[in-house]
Amino acid sequence: MSKQQSKNPLTILQNAQNSEILLRLKDGTEYRGLLKEIDAYMNMILEDATEILDGSPVAKYSEIFIRGNNLLFIKPDASELI
Repeated sequence: MSKQQSKNPLTILQNAQNSEILLRLKDGTEYRGLLKEIDAYMNMILEDATEILDGSPVAKYSEIFIRGNNLLFIKPDASELI
């Protein structure tokens, strides 16, 4: 893969499919789960997701849809995080 491709955010996220990611929304809510689907608008579907508020888990979802325009940041390969 060329350096140009590897720095494309959408390519990085597509390569992260079926792995655990961490994301934060603009309102501060975080979700950690398995990235199942992502589209060109960075809308995504997470499976086995945990909602985290102020560092504490508050809810579990078997499947959740996140709209890309609500995202603040995404951490691919979140399996290495505590």
